[in-house]
Amino acid sequence: MPPGRKALPAVLLGFGLCFASCRKEDDAFLFRMEYDQIIALPPGLNTVETYTFVIRDLPTHFQALLSTHGVAEESVRSVNPGAIRLSDELNQLDFNRFEKVSLLASTGDFKNEKEIGYQETIPLNSSNQLQLFPTLVDARDIFSQNTFNLRLKIKLRNFLSSTSNMRLRISMNARESQ
Repeated sequence: MPPGRKALPAVLLGFGLCFASCRKEDDAFLFRMEYDQIIALPPGLNTVETYTFVIRDLPTHFQALLSTHGVAEESVRSVNPGAIRLSDELNQLDFNRFEKVSLLASTGDFKNEKEIGYQETIPLNSSNQLQLFPTLVDARDIFSQNTFNLRLKIKLRNFLSSTSNMRLRISMNARESQ
């Protein structure tokens, strides 16, 4: 028997074990929680500091969404970040001026804060929309409350010379374990 034929069963067994361990996502999607906010960036921001913009006491609408979708609160096992996007709909701002962005959510008292989205190195060819990478954090403890806070941290690569309005759109996905 040629030497390659002896290794063939071992290779096939290895591939079989790899594919047998792959399975569908463990969590089933229940509903999406969407939030939309306008953030005003003042002129004169420089490249030395990291700027923080805080949005307080946003309603989660968690109980209303449970009722609308006919879901019991105890069946929601996790709330994970989905799509997070910053956009400038008035074409006042190009996101190539930004170096880094981080978005954190917290409970109303700021005691429990979790990063839900980030963009570490923003491409120089960014235009008036910026998609943040969602984290894998479970933020059920924050988004199951009545209100929550957002903290947007921005590090600039270029100065901002005029006031700009930026739209922040967030979707959080409520899931249940199967």
